[in-house]
Amino acid sequence: MDPAAGMGTPGMPSLLSPEIPATEARSGGPRRLMARAGWALAIIAVLAIAVPLVLIFKERASLLSDLERRLGILARGRAEVIEIWLDGLTHPVDKVVNSEMFRLFATEVDLSLADMADLATGTRDAGAGGKQPTSKDAGGNANNVPLTAQIPFMSKVLTDFAKSEGYAAAQLLNRKGVAYVNSAGAPEISAEQRAIAAQTLKSGVLRYGPLRETPGGLILDIYAPVLSAQSGTERGAPAGIALMSVPVSGRLKQLLTQPPLTQPGEQLRLIQLAAGAAYEIAPRDSPSLRPLGSLDEDGTAPATAFAKRQGIAGGSVYSVGMPVSGPAWQVVQEIDAEAVSERLSGFIAAVVTLAIVIVLAVAAVFGAFWWRLANEHSKALAEQFRRLAARIEAQKRLLDSINNTITDHIGLKSLDGTYRYLNPAFARTIGKDVDRAIGLDDAAIYGKGTAQRLKLSDQRALASGTAVTVSEEVYLGAKPHHLQITKVPYRDDAGVFSGIVSVTRDVTELVEEQKKHEQAIRQTVAALVRAVELRDPYLAGHSRRVAGFAVAVAQRLGASPEEIATVEIAADLSQIGKLGVPREILNKPGRLSPTEIELMQSHLSHAENILRDIDFKLPVLETLLAMHERLDGKGYPAGLSGERISLASRILGACDVFCARLEPRSYRRGIAAEAAMEILESNAERYDPKVIAALREVAQSVAGEKLLADLGVA
Repeated sequence: MDPAAGMGTPGMPSLLSPEIPATEARSGGPRRLMARAGWALAIIAVLAIAVPLVLIFKERASLLSDLERRLGILARGRAEVIEIWLDGLTHPVDKVVNSEMFRLFATEVDLSLADMADLATGTRDAGAGGKQPTSKDAGGNANNVPLTAQIPFMSKVLTDFAKSEGYAAAQLLNRKGVAYVNSAGAPEISAEQRAIAAQTLKSGVLRYGPLRETPGGLILDIYAPVLSAQSGTERGAPAGIALMSVPVSGRLKQLLTQPPLTQPGEQLRLIQLAAGAAYEIAPRDSPSLRPLGSLDEDGTAPATAFAKRQGIAGGSVYSVGMPVSGPAWQVVQEIDAEAVSERLSGFIAAVVTLAIVIVLAVAAVFGAFWWRLANEHSKALAEQFRRLAARIEAQKRLLDSINNTITDHIGLKSLDGTYRYLNPAFARTIGKDVDRAIGLDDAAIYGKGTAQRLKLSDQRALASGTAVTVSEEVYLGAKPHHLQITKVPYRDDAGVFSGIVSVTRDVTELVEEQKKHEQAIRQTVAALVRAVELRDPYLAGHSRRVAGFAVAVAQRLGASPEEIATVEIAADLSQIGKLGVPREILNKPGRLSPTEIELMQSHLSHAENILRDIDFKLPVLETLLAMHERLDGKGYPAGLSGERISLASRILGACDVFCARLEPRSYRRGIAAEAAMEILESNAERYDPKVIAALREVAQSVAGEKLLADLGVA
């Protein structure tokens, strides 16, 4: 419908009051009208079938979308609760693995090279001199007490610890997986436990074993490396494994209890992946570990994405799964498919019933119309026209009421720029009555400057014949307003452009909210940069300097405002991942080993973990993660090459290297700017030549000299 029609403005055509040709009444008889009525009834019948189908399809899609979101939130929330609980279980283990006494004892046992059986019986000497191994104190002095003599004491300490923490058993294992210190009642080590202990010893990272079912309930094994305390061994190498067995049936029963607002048909399940198969963890049932079958080819549990599938307990369900960090567990939230179908069936019944009622009602109306037409054609036709006129008038009043209620500004301008129509909201905003606002132009309403810009958008709309949307900041009633204006060419009855229809929306609150969001982002970035600089003094000012050069280079290369903003924020946050790198590696005076280099390069994954939940509304994180990629594909972390690296990442990478070479570090001094430029230019296969050329221009500019002056380099 033409937005300028039917507004009640003098001199304008009204689409709501069409004239009825006189020939219609004279030439159309009952048969012709009935034929038309039949066609109308057929169209309505088709619509009565098509519209419910579309509504049902949309309702089903909406229902599944809401269901996916709900199940995902429930599964994710329960997985996080389990992770917090597991974290609490591992805290007491630190008392053992960080105990100086246990670390010294484990180190001496590890260095003695004695077999655990021999230590227990005392039948084997541990050295060339034929003496049994003795322990040492914290200073490395021999205590002259055989290790075998200390085992009962260590076992008692471990027993007391296990009892106080509620553990079922606690054991210390050597490198061969032999338990040489056990708490009271600790069972023998199985081959599976020995294999997991060997993996933990190799990785040096705490590990959870699969749940074990015992007569007393479910047991969870925690394998924690006991780091060596012997100065003669490699730093940080584990000397043994602390194996803690924790009864978890009671707590798992609580954790797997359905929440109070659980909907009918919903089930919460916990899956364990072990030995190439999946098991349901059901602490309330017997057995508490129920096998579910083999894993997928890639070694994962049944699909975790939301989908309709065979339920764990049988039947058809909709389910979604979330992994639990640490043990090989997975939280699965599912709902019976029949329960979902029941929710949809009510809507289907209502829609179908309504469609049938509408069709029957329309059929009844047409039947009554035909009956009256057959008996009193002239009278019925006159009555029909009267009703039609009343209906049109009611529709006109309804549309006028809606138009008067709309808060958006609607106007119709003629080609000379004067307004032929303004809706009440538009007139109220400019402080005039509708009648007095007719005939004004944009210069009288917004001012000459804004009017000139709006005239250009009018011309673009007329030239393209399509809608054109612009944003303007104007002053109305002495207050600033941010307006979003859409211009649409208006055609008259002959199809010729005769004006412009404008629809204006006041987005001031949205713009102000965006500004607040941007301010919050800036404050967040500043706080993160300060945190990095406080941790590593060599990075003080580095991010700000990289941002200065990167923004200047992006501007010289004609980057878009979004790319420039992305480069600036990413540069400020380029070092944030180093918060997760050990300080001794950041400040190491010598060359890094391959292992240390790998740890240093992990700062990108730390940065991703820190920043991934911050909505920058720009590809900041993607740019930052690719800043160390190189054109030849020899960068990290993904080995991207060529045009697969964005312009923003190429700019950021080159400026970061340039500034880093200028600045002193713990293992070297800074170099001159010209020397740093020559290094970049000599590696054209790694750095974008056009970026390097722009960087040289910036470095030689006044702005570049100011940035270099902070370092005292030339």
